[in-house]
Amino acid sequence: MAIDPFTLAVIQNALIGVANEMKLMTMRTAYTQLWKEQGDLSCCVMDGTGEIIAQDPSGFPLHVTTMPFQLQGLIDGVGRDSIRPGDVLMTNDPFLGGTHLPDVLVARPLFWEGELYAFVCNRGHWADIGGMGPGSYSPATQELIQEGIVIPPVKLFVGDLIQKPLVDLVVRNVRNTTVAMGDMRAQYASCFTGERRLQELIRRYGLATIKEAMKEILDRSEKMTRARIAEFPDGVYLARDCLDGDGLREDPQWIDARVIVQGSDISVDLSASSPQSRGGMNCSRAAAISGVQYVIKAITDPENPPNAGSYRPIKVITKPGTFCDALPPGSMVGYGEVAYRVMDVTMNALSAATPQRVLASGSGSTGTVVVGGGDTRPAAKKPFFLTLELSSGAYGARATKDGINGIRYGAGNAGHVPIEADEMENPILFERYGIVPDTGGAGTYRGGNGFCRVFRVLADQASICICADRHLTRPPGLFGGSAGTTARYVLDPGTPKERVLTSKTPYLPLDAGTLVWLQSAGGGGYGDPRKRDQKLIKRDLRDGYITPEFAKRAYGHGT
Repeated sequence: MAIDPFTLAVIQNALIGVANEMKLMTMRTAYTQLWKEQGDLSCCVMDGTGEIIAQDPSGFPLHVTTMPFQLQGLIDGVGRDSIRPGDVLMTNDPFLGGTHLPDVLVARPLFWEGELYAFVCNRGHWADIGGMGPGSYSPATQELIQEGIVIPPVKLFVGDLIQKPLVDLVVRNVRNTTVAMGDMRAQYASCFTGERRLQELIRRYGLATIKEAMKEILDRSEKMTRARIAEFPDGVYLARDCLDGDGLREDPQWIDARVIVQGSDISVDLSASSPQSRGGMNCSRAAAISGVQYVIKAITDPENPPNAGSYRPIKVITKPGTFCDALPPGSMVGYGEVAYRVMDVTMNALSAATPQRVLASGSGSTGTVVVGGGDTRPAAKKPFFLTLELSSGAYGARATKDGINGIRYGAGNAGHVPIEADEMENPILFERYGIVPDTGGAGTYRGGNGFCRVFRVLADQASICICADRHLTRPPGLFGGSAGTTARYVLDPGTPKERVLTSKTPYLPLDAGTLVWLQSAGGGGYGDPRKRDQKLIKRDLRDGYITPEFAKRAYGHGT
């Protein structure tokens, strides 16, 4: 049956609205700051075969585009024939096509008159999943089991009845059972909301029309993406970049990308990348594919809502046992760092094919810093605290514009916790939060400046853990643009106790009163700095984005 364009548009936007409502509901009912303030979760609607039809507009590309892989692993694990109305499925196993253990997937299979027609899915980053320390984030983990509790494919609900023994087992293995229970409820409640909204659509249009619309949405997205790819020159394009160590040592860990454009198809071969690391810097094949898909979507058809059709023209080749396709029992706690570098090399390689559409490298890291432990203050509201600070924030420059300052970069688009909310819940006191001048790379267009979050720890039983990157290597520029500056992580800067930390610091105890300085890397510049418009240089000086010394050194601009 054919579907008219108006009905198609209404249904597509309604499906996106379902996913968006699911996320908003989760954020408003969650307990953890990671969700209610940062929005570190994603929701989507998939068809009955497990293909993404619609996702929430603010969802993480790294979350959403790996969901089909993990959902398939979840279905295979519980058995498709055993899935019944009233079930809710759950897993966090990254070797089934996920990301890392803190990202827990909850999925509700949807039936209409006995037919399985869709899944509504919610993946959220839990504040703690057990493991070696607060926040479950040590880069020194060498096995998946060290990250925390591994939830295999299970049924959280059977016949609309929650499986209490399973819930008790999971929450008993995390550090804050109240937060874990509250967030789990928020996840599965959002799935019930998504189900109700889809039932309303079916009653209005009929299941046959909804299914036809889902098929048409994917087909149209594929056609639009292929049309853009066909504009690229056919050819083979190469790029490589590295991570600053694997969590145990600082030897560079390389990602090599070989991108082949042929007609309306793109293949990206990552198989020449470094072997799987001993530390926590690895990612699943699904996460590597997600990084590639994000870049190609961004430079081909960013205006249209993403779905599985957008990714049909893309083929990704990996080699099992490399750190882009890790094998058990390896740790994947730092998957985001690897995925960011996959994005960087894919974008860099395609710069030769489409220089007007690409960006120079941004800050290139999740910038994850966990501070947690016992809150020993007399006025403490709870005995344990945990804050996850995202010290990542600058875009690289573009062909026609400067990079964006002080904003989460790329496919992990969580926000930053407002400092007021952070101070209300945790024993920390902020002394600075702002853009750092001179950190973006010079160019015809300047890379975005990074930012710093500087706070004092007020508890005497706290620890810090950093799982990030770019403390040694700088985000490269494009076409003559300069690289951005590196990230900086410092305790008690400017004092006799100053201690510079690496971007991969395992749990380290903090004394009460310790000042913590977290600074993201800056974005790379685009084009020859000597060609930068003098008006833009003066504007940057006026706004405090660069200093007179930087203007003279980078641009030869006299002040």
